[in-house]
Amino acid sequence: MTSTAPPGPGAAPPDHGAGRTGLFLCRCAGNLGQVIRLDELGRCERWSAAAAVETHDVLCSPDGQAWLRGRIEALGLERIVVAACTPREHEQTFRRVMQAAGRSPWLSQLVNLREQVEWAGGERDAATARAARLVAAGLARVAHHRHIEPVEREVSPDVLVVGGGPAGTAAALALARKDRRVVLVERTAALGGLANRLDQIFPDLSCASCFMEPALDELLHHERIEVLTQAEVRAVRGSAGRFEVELALAPRVVDAAACVGCGQCAAACPVELPDPWSGGLGRTKAVGPAYPGSLPHVSAIDPVGCLRAHGDPCRACADACPFGAIDLAAAATVRTVEVGAIVLATGLVPGAVPGLAPGLLSTYQLEQLLHPSGPTSGALRRPDGAPPASLLLATSAAESDGELAVRELLKLAHLVRQKHPGTAVAVAGGLHRVPGHAAAARALEAVGVELLDAALVDGSATPAGGGVAVRLRLDPVLLRGALGRPGLAPLEVARRFDLVALHAPTTGAPGIEALAGLLRLGVDARGFLVEGGASPFEPTATRVPGVFVAGAAAGPRPIREAIRDGAAAAGRVLATLVAGERQLLEPLVATIDPATCGACGACVPTCAFHAIGRDATTGRIVLDPVHCRGCGTCAAACPTGAAEARHFGRDTVAAEIRALLGGAGEPFEPPGTP
Repeated sequence: MTSTAPPGPGAAPPDHGAGRTGLFLCRCAGNLGQVIRLDELGRCERWSAAAAVETHDVLCSPDGQAWLRGRIEALGLERIVVAACTPREHEQTFRRVMQAAGRSPWLSQLVNLREQVEWAGGERDAATARAARLVAAGLARVAHHRHIEPVEREVSPDVLVVGGGPAGTAAALALARKDRRVVLVERTAALGGLANRLDQIFPDLSCASCFMEPALDELLHHERIEVLTQAEVRAVRGSAGRFEVELALAPRVVDAAACVGCGQCAAACPVELPDPWSGGLGRTKAVGPAYPGSLPHVSAIDPVGCLRAHGDPCRACADACPFGAIDLAAAATVRTVEVGAIVLATGLVPGAVPGLAPGLLSTYQLEQLLHPSGPTSGALRRPDGAPPASLLLATSAAESDGELAVRELLKLAHLVRQKHPGTAVAVAGGLHRVPGHAAAARALEAVGVELLDAALVDGSATPAGGGVAVRLRLDPVLLRGALGRPGLAPLEVARRFDLVALHAPTTGAPGIEALAGLLRLGVDARGFLVEGGASPFEPTATRVPGVFVAGAAAGPRPIREAIRDGAAAAGRVLATLVAGERQLLEPLVATIDPATCGACGACVPTCAFHAIGRDATTGRIVLDPVHCRGCGTCAAACPTGAAEARHFGRDTVAAEIRALLGGAGEPFEPPGTP
């Protein structure tokens, strides 16, 4: 038997006659044939559209593939239909067999009898009839398949990292250390995220700034990393290996190269605003460094709070700057970068406490009060200014925030006892029984922290005598054990504290819904990106190849876990995006027939990948196959039929549907090849 070499890239396969088609049934190692009557389905006279009908035990096995290749060559088949399992498992397998036999891999069709019929069960005659309809549809469809020429491109080894917190920093540094060029985009004016605004980091209570600043310093000065603060992703085109990303850059009012962060602009600014970095407890100016010790330590202007945003011609900051670093006429700009992969590390927003009463804080606000550079320089005060005699730490997010909530309460209890030993501290929620943290909780108990087997009743905090009155629900499991009365209803007790700090559920970063929409990713109810690659062994992958998610962008997690996520995402990029590698473009792209296109433009806004536009010279509609992903929305929107998705043309789909609707027991002759 002679073997024909498979066609190389750009070469059309040889012609093997007027479309001889083979139908191959697979028993799938016994998974097919218990419900479907395969012998009846495989009767040759039933399928006049097939030049040969044969059955094999396991077509996907190495022996089965070799047998199939031999039959294709021996019978001179041009097209094949394989009736077996799901295309998700073995469509590529049988395309490779076709290519090895010297045929076009696109002249094949895999019909899923296993999942769609056999495993669905039912009466055998009815199941066999359903299987026959699917086979008939496969034969009708494959008659319309056409060879698709492969098109290659060289991948871009560069990477875009969105977010400059711990996860984004870890990813960018890991990539840059392996000689990758990285563009890091941060929405705010400061790097480090919330981690750089903490005082200490759990569990070793290391200095947060000492922990973060060496990495941020390397990030800012690494020759292969470009940091763009006050920037956001505005559009994304392309696919894994070559994304074209449009970035919106806020006006570069302050020249980062000339500014030294001296703060004279802030001193001259007449506008005071709530400070977002202190949880709204402190005040800040409309211009100046983001916070003491922020990196990069340069000034930035609040685009909303600045008087000039409201028509006032104020120039106080520019006149006060001794270095001439402020250009009030600077305009916003747009920049396009080309990268091979995108890492999303957008972080989270601390949970806000609804209906704040005097003395009721979020745990993030308490963290800022304890910070030496916070709004009170580390002093802990009641709303009336007096030192608090008692403090309750509690969470309403133990289930939703998990480890993050537990670690935060334990850390804050330690900091208050360390810095304010005169304040009695209680921790609600039974954290001393949380796996992995019992020892840390018991250590706090040994220094006077009260550990309560009770949870704060949501919404129970009310002002009381200059402090906060709360209701605590005792743990019913412990009560049953102590009192021996199964079914005892949870008991509630009332307590009063000078301050109550509540860890409320965190949320995703601002703008995450818009960013996810650009990339066609899912976002959960709390605003976190939904992970989900092709394999559970790719925890940082998303459903979009080439896009990875790291850290708290995918949900609440402690800082060190976020850092590991960032490094893991970088590892996946390095493993899948090899510099100099050539990549096949998506072959099943859309096409636009210029002869029937009326240039109405109905297809342009439907394209989620920005692959369709209007030629500036001719006014005609053009499609860029590099950016097309073959989703077919343009074909659905086109009123003239000029836009069509390869492999899913109108004739192809119509023939498939006609076969499905035809009599399952009747011989089916697919339409002739156009």
